Order: sequence, then structure tokens, then C-alpha cells
Amino acid sequence: MSNIAILPDLLINKIAAGEVVERPASVVRELVDNAIDAGATRIDVEILHGGKKLIKVADNGSGMDRDDAIMSLERHATSKIETEDQLFDISTLGFRGEALPAISSVSKLTLISSAEGAETGVKIEISANRDKVISDAPPLKGTTVEVRDIFYNTPARRKFLKTIPTELSHIINTVTQKAFAYTDIAFTLTHNNSEIMGFNAAADLKERFVQLYGDKMADEFLSINKESKAMRVYGFVSSPGVTRASRSHQFIFVNSRPVKNATINHAIYSACRDEIPNGKHPVYFLFLEVEPRNVDVNVHPAKLEVKFERPDDIHRFVRAGVYEALNPGTEVDVTPLPEPVWPGRSEGGYGPVRAESPAVGEASEKFDISQTDFFSSGITPDVRDFFHIGESFIATTTDEGLLIIDQHAAHERILYEKFLRREKVEPEELFMPARIDLPPREYNFVIKQREVLKGLGLEIEDFGKNNLIVRSMPQELHKTDVRGLLMDVAEGLIEEDTTGIRSEDAGEALLKNIAARLACHRSVRGREQLNNEEMTVMMSDLEKADEPDKCPHGRPTRMLFSINDLQKMFKRK
Repeated sequence: MSNIAILPDLLINKIAAGEVVERPASVVRELVDNAIDAGATRIDVEILHGGKKLIKVADNGSGMDRDDAIMSLERHATSKIETEDQLFDISTLGFRGEALPAISSVSKLTLISSAEGAETGVKIEISANRDKVISDAPPLKGTTVEVRDIFYNTPARRKFLKTIPTELSHIINTVTQKAFAYTDIAFTLTHNNSEIMGFNAAADLKERFVQLYGDKMADEFLSINKESKAMRVYGFVSSPGVTRASRSHQFIFVNSRPVKNATINHAIYSACRDEIPNGKHPVYFLFLEVEPRNVDVNVHPAKLEVKFERPDDIHRFVRAGVYEALNPGTEVDVTPLPEPVWPGRSEGGYGPVRAESPAVGEASEKFDISQTDFFSSGITPDVRDFFHIGESFIATTTDEGLLIIDQHAAHERILYEKFLRREKVEPEELFMPARIDLPPREYNFVIKQREVLKGLGLEIEDFGKNNLIVRSMPQELHKTDVRGLLMDVAEGLIEEDTTGIRSEDAGEALLKNIAARLACHRSVRGREQLNNEEMTVMMSDLEKADEPDKCPHGRPTRMLFSINDLQKMFKRK
């Protein structure tokens, strides 16, 4: 008797669901994609308990007649492709015909649909044993899909779902991506009968940006727009002074499909490398349009990644578009380089090979120069005059040698420990309370952790509709960008919540994460010039820190080049 057997359809669908349906947000993505492909001009998403109890997506698209509605629930049934050639020239979001049957295999699904002009609609309910209960429905144009009790029949999958705020944040992120990509569609998102997002169709991408993030944030961004015969890149990138502590709010769209792509991401960072400090990240919403036949969207089960036919051309073009946005008036030549490319460069590379000059990091490795604990060893530097090296560093000579300090990292460490050492930070009331509007995802996390923030001196009130009132904050944070501060704090809250780690130390970890972000926001920047007195005070405060040799993110605050090290570097030893 053979040990190999063909799996039953129900098990096949559950395996497919494992690839397509990762969490409630995956269901929202697939259903919204279907609505967009159906030509909807309005899409309403209703959620209960983070999508664990209910996900309902209603649209006013073309709808389906009875036969198509029944067929749509079968595996590999689709109206979007018919031939093999079309698989390499895909312009729709869906094409595999797997989403609805996969979703229905791990949930209780109800589909209601009606084609335009039909006298009656159709309602299909799928029972636990996959039987279909089919009945008539009112002839309302469009399609409504209800998904209840996701993973109810696969408890091993259900236990891996995160908290309601975490699952909701993923859904908000999904709807935000779709809203950005399709400005001509009106969207609403409701959670537990409370509207979180709601906006009409927008005239253009800038209007949709304002709908999602507000006028103030829109003013902090630069427009990207570069076009050639083969492709176009457009969207927004944050101004050089606007950065984030994490990679959140980095959206890439290829032919309106939200994706992750290392080539595009690297191109953006390459264009920003002279503008963004180490440890900081740009914010961008970047759209790339290319011929569908030049991009493969069928390389990931959930269609979250794509592969380009000529990735070098994509990299060069995107980098040029972002660089021109950051440097108005410049124009970068993106003419494809002839083959073969530069000697010594691997196939497909571009640009001349440039000899790199020896860096201090290399010298450190060669001569074993490292951060020392000379302060903690009781050796106090004989501080003389300080002097600036570039925009970020200050230096002084000591009896031990040459001491170089990263002023931003040093000040971060000082403020970080100052926040953590206080059991209760006494807030100072703002003369004029600040009303701050945040994106829905960040707003929900900040509201959830108001008490934690209050313990750090940030007193916040809920003003409704994604708005907060900041009434008081620590003296150290006065004159800072309050909205940017709250965005960074929210990113820290999301980061801690989405790890899925729950322990007795979780509260302390959250407190440290927020304190680090507060410290980073208020610490001196590279371009701020400190005078001798200010630098002396900073060095004195740094000596008193528990961990003076590194900032809260782990970067060094100071480096000592001893006399012995210098002699070796100049080959005197």
C-alpha cells in the first residue's frame, strides 16, 4: 500500500490559508484587493475586536451574479487571468483565485453580491464542514464579505494572534497603504462601532496625504517626481531635518501594489546618506510605475515582494529621483551604463570603483583602539580646551591622549538616565496646550499608554478623531517638536507591543524604550555648536552616568586614542 496520498480539499485549503492568511490584516488586504479589482469607488471596512471576531468589507464595485459568486469560492477560480502569457503581464492586484477559499477554510464566511442591473442578488454562507447555503439577497450593487471567528477551527493558529491593539494596528496599516495607492476611492475603517478612518476620494496624492496625516506633516515632506520612457517614480520623502528612530512609515508601491523591495529601499537610503544621521531613518511614500511585464509579482505567497527584470536600472532611477527631490535644481543622468561595467565590479553593478580612505574604525581595529572605561577606573581626564571636529564631534587632549566625544550620543546618555532615575517626573504645564493630530495607528497606541507617558512627565488628553491635547511635559523637552516627539514615542510603543514578548520585565523595557526616544529627541544635534562651558558641564554629567561609554542605542559616546595608539598609527612604534 502506498504511503503517499493526495490530500483532501479541506486540508489543502487550510494549507493554502497558512500562506495567504497570516492574521486579520491579511484578510482585510485580500478583500480590499478584490474590491479594488472590481472597480469600487467606495470601500467600507468594519472590524470587531481587532478582526478576531469580525472582518466585514463592503464595496460598490461591479458585483457578481449567482454563478460567478458560487464559482469565486472554488480554488484557483478567477476572472483576472486566462492564459500563461497573462501571468507575466499582471495589472490586477489579485490573480491566483486562492484568497476566498483559503479564508473560508479558517473562518465562518458569508458573501453577499449583486451585479449591476440584476433583479436579485445572492447570499452564500459557508458552514464548518464547507457546505454552501445559497439564498437570494436584495439587489444592492457591489459585494459584501463577512469573515467571523478567524482561525476558530485551527486553534494552533489562533493562539499566535497578538493583542487586539496590535492586530488593529496591522489593519490600520493595511488600509492606509491601500488608501495611499488608490486616491480615487473613498475609504472608511470602523473598529467596535467607532470610526477610526474616513475620507472621500482625493483629487491627487497630496490631498490623500493630507487626509491621512494632516497639513503639518505634509509640509515636512518633499515631492518626488521623475519620469522616463520606461518608468516613473513619484511620491514624498521627508525633508533632511525630519527623521525617525525606526523604519516605520516607509511605504513602497510598485504599480500601486504595496511591496517590500531591497533594491528600492537601498536606492532611497543611498540618496539620503549625506542627509540622515547615523541611527536615524528617512520617512517616504514612494511609487514606482514600470511595465507590468518587467516586474514579477508572483514570487511571494502573499504578493508582498516583487522581482525586477533589470534591478540595476530600477536602483539608479529611484536613487536619482529621491536625490533630485532632496537637492532641488539638480538633475541626475540615469542613462544605462554600457556593458561590461567597471573593472573589478561584479556583473550588473554600476558606477566607478572608488578607493576608500582609511577610516578611524579601521585604525581602531588595526591598533586595538576601543572605548575604554578610563572614567570608571577613576582616571579623570585633565580637561583643557575643547575644539570641534566637523559638526558632530568635540575633542580635547588629556594626560592619557586624545579624547573624541560624539556630543549627540553623550547628551542622549545623560538625558536617558535622567529620565529613568526619577521615580516621578514633575511635568511643567505648557503656556498654550498643543493640539496634535496623529495617524490612526500611532494615536491608538499613545492613548493606550497615557499613564506610562504621564510617569515620564508627558500629560496627554484624548481629543477624539485621532487628536491629542498635550498639556504638560518635562522641562527638558520644552521647545522640542511635540508632534515629532509623539510620533517617535508611538513607534517605540508599537515596537514593544508587536514583539509578542510578554514577561515580568515588559513594563521596564517599555519605559526604557520611551525614555531613550525622549532623550534622543531633546539631545543636542550635530550642527549645534556648544561653547566651552557647556561642553565642560556635559563632560561632568557624562562622568556621573551609570554607563557613560554608550548611548541608549548602543553607539559609543567617546573614544580615547592613547599616546601609545597615536605612536603606532604614525609608525613611531
